[in-house]
Amino acid sequence: MNDAYWWGGHVDAKTRIKIARNLLNNAIEMNINKKVIFKISQKIDEYIVMYYREYEDLKGEFRKEKK
Repeated sequence: MNDAYWWGGHVDAKTRIKIARNLLNNAIEMNINKKVIFKISQKIDEYIVMYYREYEDLKGEFRKEKK
């Protein structure tokens, strides 16, 4: 299943990062399986890349965030 299914439609990358970080912190506190924690961490990395692609110009300069 793709991310749109899990997020219920379009959610910007910054919000996805915040939600996933909270999920990761909760998983760590609950001593969840390390493989699951690693997968959540990898997903956060994907969202960070998505964020940079969304807000970075081709020249490498950042635009102001969309409001």
